[in-house]
Amino acid sequence: MSGIYDILSIRNPGIKELFRLRVGRRRARMPKGQCVVRGRQIVQAISEHFKFDKVFTHESRDAASFYNADKVLRTPKAVLQHVLFGPKAPSQTLDDGDLVIGQIKQPEATEEFEPSPRCLLAVDKIKHPENMGLLLSTAVALKFDGVVFSTECVDPFCYKVLEASQAVAWTLPYRSFATPQQLVELCDRHQLLLCAAHKDGKALSEVSQLSSSRRGFCLVVGNEADGIQKELLSRCTQVALPMSELVESLNAGVAGGILLHALSCTWVQQRK
Repeated sequence: MSGIYDILSIRNPGIKELFRLRVGRRRARMPKGQCVVRGRQIVQAISEHFKFDKVFTHESRDAASFYNADKVLRTPKAVLQHVLFGPKAPSQTLDDGDLVIGQIKQPEATEEFEPSPRCLLAVDKIKHPENMGLLLSTAVALKFDGVVFSTECVDPFCYKVLEASQAVAWTLPYRSFATPQQLVELCDRHQLLLCAAHKDGKALSEVSQLSSSRRGFCLVVGNEADGIQKELLSRCTQVALPMSELVESLNAGVAGGILLHALSCTWVQQRK
């Protein structure tokens, strides 16, 4: 059973640390290797498989005893609101479940995708948490083998991305790449066709003809404003979605999600 304690003051060291983790950028969190997760539903979903270091909640002792955590800290709503929003009160009415905060060790990057992957997602400089969350959710839903992040992406383990994805990507193996060459080498090592979402790319029907010598594929989705960095784009098979002339483009999360599904279907059909 978890240890249950009461914290009443906003000046408590544990509350101050939680606030720093919540507002801090990746550099502030990485030395501690900790993530902050907000919301009862997400906390409970993750805790089915992983134990939290701490869970902060305003709930009764009976309710608090069900969390999978080393410590459950009962804290007034006003203190939890301060952690989440600072001195600024939220404009919308919060559900009681929103004021449950988990503090947990961040999953470590994998040294290698095992067994050898067939389907990977590569995310290049995506900045908006909503897009990152949508891409990760789609990759999990389609049973992708992992995700590779460029070092300039939004932090995939910041609380905004975790909320946007409902933390479904928590168990998705991940790695990072600092240069395009590192991603190219990873794909060559696993015999993956490196594809890039691009408006001037090939139709999906043509991709299967290029992939006969490859075991699988890796789809790169680029930055919302600038797309995929040129050096990486030049090394990719560029893939486009057929769209009406009435629509200039789709955002990165939507377009990437459609292509993840389309490429998966194309690959399955080819292997039959």
